[in-house]
Amino acid sequence: MIYTAVFQDSKGAFMFETHVGSHDRSRAWQEIYEKREDVHACLVLLIDGQANVNMFNDVVDTSG
Repeated sequence: MIYTAVFQDSKGAFMFETHVGSHDRSRAWQEIYEKREDVHACLVLLIDGQANVNMFNDVVDTSG
């Protein structure tokens, strides 16, 4: 099954990764946590499927 994983680092920044994991969500959580790109990041959200995640700065022009 494909998941979109949301991680947060020690500075509060969010990172998004797409992973393939088990259909068992508890097992998938553990598998994806162990495969994370930043070993210091915390897995905070696991979304079923591949999601396009947009942050505020991605959709709103804040340049002035």
